[in-house]
Amino acid sequence: MMLLQNYKVINVSHNLCNPEWIVVRAKLSDDISEVLPYLNSIVKNAVYTPEASNFNFRMDEGLISLMPQEMSVGQVTCEEDATKVLDYVKEMINHTWEKRASITPVYERKEETKAKDILDFLPKTNCRDCGLPTCFAFGMALISGQKRLEHCSALNKSEFTQDKEALARLLQSAISEEVAK
Repeated sequence: MMLLQNYKVINVSHNLCNPEWIVVRAKLSDDISEVLPYLNSIVKNAVYTPEASNFNFRMDEGLISLMPQEMSVGQVTCEEDATKVLDYVKEMINHTWEKRASITPVYERKEETKAKDILDFLPKTNCRDCGLPTCFAFGMALISGQKRLEHCSALNKSEFTQDKEALARLLQSAISEEVAK
């Protein structure tokens, strides 16, 4: 059963910080409040504000904000890209709603994991074995899912065992499957 039947684009405007980006707002045909705690459980690095019934997260294609009857997509370059993101998020909402019996909802606010939190446990050698110029860049790539702990050769050394385990716990709490397929 679909929770969200459709949406209608109600506003397209240029981003004030970067005029090459646009922000697209869409009115939702249905109230999606009930799915937000389930999305909060499965979407990595999302920020859920239950008091405001607001859910924000980033995808490679843009920044998404969900409210009970509105969705906005920012940091996209054209309306066509925004429509693709809107369609994807609509499917994600409906898929999550269909699978909600197997998902434990999270009703409280989760804070986004910061690269600084990750960097505290990295070797800070900037050895480039991972293919990136710095350990900070590697931390950013870990958060976004572009790199894995195994890509850091220094973390495989015995002196970094505890740091690697701490990172695994930190990343496990921050990263989950976007939608339990």
